[in-house]
Amino acid sequence: MEAQNAQRRSYQVVIAATRDMGIGIDMKLPWDLPNEFQFFQDVTSRTSDPRKRNATIMGRKSWEATPLEFRPLPDRLNVVLTRSNCHSIPTDDDNVMVCGSMESALELLAKPPYSFSIEKVFFIGGGELLRHYMNAPSCDAIHLTEVDLTVPCDTFAPRVDTCLYHPWYSSLPVVENGIRYCFNTYVRRKDLIFGSVGKITQY
Repeated sequence: MEAQNAQRRSYQVVIAATRDMGIGIDMKLPWDLPNEFQFFQDVTSRTSDPRKRNATIMGRKSWEATPLEFRPLPDRLNVVLTRSNCHSIPTDDDNVMVCGSMESALELLAKPPYSFSIEKVFFIGGGELLRHYMNAPSCDAIHLTEVDLTVPCDTFAPRVDTCLYHPWYSSLPVVENGIRYCFNTYVRRKDLIFGSVGKITQY
């Protein structure tokens, strides 16, 4: 197991979810929170080395749900997971890479040239993939914006497994457009990390 993990990049999850862990409905966010979106942009874009950039991994549905004006996410390598041909994915764009699975993406990012050019790796959804990878062994940290709402959703994320992660950061509550939310970061317990590659984002 240790040798296998050492050949793959570790990653951090970044999501926003309701009280019931709802993250979307009809492929859209069930809220309008520009400052929360800016937080997402900042976390996934920021690097300590200006010569490097980060990678964001997402499923095909998450890619298609991203508004055209933000697609691909700027200043990041956009890794889209899909096993089918998708005309909405510009395969000739240096900012976009298509992989058939999460495992193959993490293996590719652990090899040159990406092992030298990519500083951190973030996984951003969607729901079906989050069920498999949000609390997985290669996930170092979870950045969860807890949105104080109970609204209908058709896409959900699993809850943070507090047996595997402990709270590391929690912001004061923010109110935007009448919606209350706060930013939280959970980090994997150090005694549970086995040969992972990467580092936790610092605030």
